[in-house]
Amino acid sequence: MPNSLAVLMMTSWPFVTLAMYLRLPPRSAVIWSILAGYMLLPAGMSLDLPALPGLSKHSIPSLFGYFFAWMVLGRRIPLFPASRIGRVFAVVLLAGPFLTVLTNGDPIYINSDKVLPALRLYDAASMVVGQLGFLCIWALSREILNDAAALRQLLMALVVAFLCYTLPMLYEVRMSPQLHIRIYGFFQHDFAQMMRQGGFRPIVFLEHGLWIAILTSMSAMLAVVLARTAPPETAGRWRLAAVYLLAVLVLCKSMAALIYAALMIPLLALAGARRILNAAMLMAVLILSYPTLRTLDVIPTDRLIEAAARVSEERAQSLEFRFDNEDALLAHAMRRPAFGWGGWERSSIHDPASGETVSTTDGLWVIAMGYSGFFGFLAQFGLLVLPILLLGRAYRAAGRPVEILPAGAALVLAVNLVDLLPNATISPFTWMFSGAMLGYVESLRRLPEGQAEAEPRPAAPRRGAPAWSGLVGQLPQGPRSLL
Repeated sequence: MPNSLAVLMMTSWPFVTLAMYLRLPPRSAVIWSILAGYMLLPAGMSLDLPALPGLSKHSIPSLFGYFFAWMVLGRRIPLFPASRIGRVFAVVLLAGPFLTVLTNGDPIYINSDKVLPALRLYDAASMVVGQLGFLCIWALSREILNDAAALRQLLMALVVAFLCYTLPMLYEVRMSPQLHIRIYGFFQHDFAQMMRQGGFRPIVFLEHGLWIAILTSMSAMLAVVLARTAPPETAGRWRLAAVYLLAVLVLCKSMAALIYAALMIPLLALAGARRILNAAMLMAVLILSYPTLRTLDVIPTDRLIEAAARVSEERAQSLEFRFDNEDALLAHAMRRPAFGWGGWERSSIHDPASGETVSTTDGLWVIAMGYSGFFGFLAQFGLLVLPILLLGRAYRAAGRPVEILPAGAALVLAVNLVDLLPNATISPFTWMFSGAMLGYVESLRRLPEGQAEAEPRPAAPRRGAPAWSGLVGQLPQGPRSLL
């Protein structure tokens, strides 16, 4: 049960967000209110207000940040992007919950003792608030973090934030995952799942060890991207940061996150920008087509299980369990393929005798398919992959060659989205990256053909200044750094 500090942190974060919007430059306020909120607030709890859906660490920084951007900064942040297909995805994402409710007005009778209730209008409102929490992050990032300088600042912020986060992570690797229960009074997940390979994997204040592993992997990859685009005076520091983050990633004991880093870091370090972007686009197409490929039984699941068995029999059994559950859940989702089953465990599979849930949902794609159907899946994943698919066209329209920084960011975003197929490791970082990338794409489209974007190469820090000085941005009276 959450203690008073957990409740205090959740209720006070709107005021922390307001202070950031009052004291920091707009870009820094957006980045750090969302980053710090996600990394520090308690996981697995929400504020249940009367007659309103619950507010979690995902929705509080974004909803209040969106409001403060309007009230404090005087900027109206459009929820819908300039792209026509992007507007269609956003409309479907917000209207989909009401269509799900309309197609699920019937109760489901599991047995004589258990009945899953019909969906009501309140359920649609609750679903929309959840969607708005992520959509507001996406819109804020698209509108405010919309050029190369802002994109670089976002990448630097994530790498530096996780360099700091490695301190509590290393503590939990040595002492066991206990910070959340010691500080907030409860453990946010199943403690047994944090035990792996004779030791512990960290979780700190995130939802699961898999979340912290994929974000550490992404940070290591982004450090490589920053090293390639930094001046010689600071490039070595980013390389050291990448090596250190990789060492911590090994201690996270997540094979998938480690494989992503092992495969992508050589590509990010050696390949040209066009090849990096092509790899990201190929991954984006795979993500959007994955439900169709699984429905048609095109994905060679048996071969993947055999390959996993050559590494570890335990991992092969885990992978087989995931695929078996996906097959059963996908067959259940196909009974209402358009808009899904909605909440109240209606998208799960139940034992007719006991009424207990017998399915396990791991991948976000199958969760989205069961919860909101094909339309919900396409709306959510379509918004996330949209900047990856549009980036190359935007560069061609601007008459410029693809650059390393946005291409590398696109590949790291694609890796995060690929991980949503076996896992549900979506986070505010995912939406913030996607929104910032789309803002960058839209800024490219506004440039006259052949004109380069005004983004000077970052200067080396002045003598005596901290290595990360200026990361948060500069106010009129001088530099300000959260570090």
